[in-house]
Amino acid sequence: MTAKDAERYDKLTRTTYAQIYPVIASQILERTGICNGICVDIGSGPGPLSIALTLQSDLFMIALDTSPKMQKLLWKNSRLRDLTGQICPAIGDVHTIPLKGGSCDLVVSRGSYHFWNNLPGAFKEIYRVLKEGGMAYIGGGYGSSEIRDAINRQKQREMPEQESVITPGMRFRKYGPGEVEDAIRDASIDVYRIINDESGFWMVFSR
Repeated sequence: MTAKDAERYDKLTRTTYAQIYPVIASQILERTGICNGICVDIGSGPGPLSIALTLQSDLFMIALDTSPKMQKLLWKNSRLRDLTGQICPAIGDVHTIPLKGGSCDLVVSRGSYHFWNNLPGAFKEIYRVLKEGGMAYIGGGYGSSEIRDAINRQKQREMPEQESVITPGMRFRKYGPGEVEDAIRDASIDVYRIINDESGFWMVFSR
C-alpha cells in the first residue's frame, strides 16, 4: 500500500464513511456487553472504529494493522482526539497476532476478513488471544440500511466512477453461503452466532 492509497482511505473514513463508525461501535458494545478491558481492532487502518469505541467505552484499544503507513495515520488521528494514551498502534497480522493467549477481552474487525488468507486460521488466532468470557465481533456493514443508502447516494454524486479503495495486490474474497460458518467450526469454535441484518454481516463468538 502506498502512502497515497493510505491517505485516500483515511480521507474516506473521515468524510463519506464517517457516520458509520459511532453506530457500529455502539452496536458492538451493546451486543457483546463488553465496555472495559483490552480490545484489539484487527485491520484497524487509520483507526476510525478504534476511536469510536474508545470514545464510547472504557476499553483500552490495540489497533492492529499490517501497514506502517496506516499506523502513522492512526497515530495522527488519535492524537487529534487526545486519545494517544488509550489507543496503542501495533504492527501485525491476524494470522499471527502478536499478543499472549488469553490476554484480550474483546476482538473486533470491520471490513478486513475478506482479505484474510486463511479464515479458519485467523479465527483460531482470535480465539487464542481471548480471555475466558471474552468475545469477538467480526464482519462488515454500515450500521443501518438508512446509512448504507445515504452513503451510496453520496458516492454516486461525488464519486460516479466509484474509485476503489482496494489497492493492487490486495486479495478480496467473497464468501458463499455457509463458508464462514464452516470456517468457524473448522477453528473448533462452538459458541457463535451470525448476525445478518440491516447492521451488516457479523460473526460473534465467545471463549
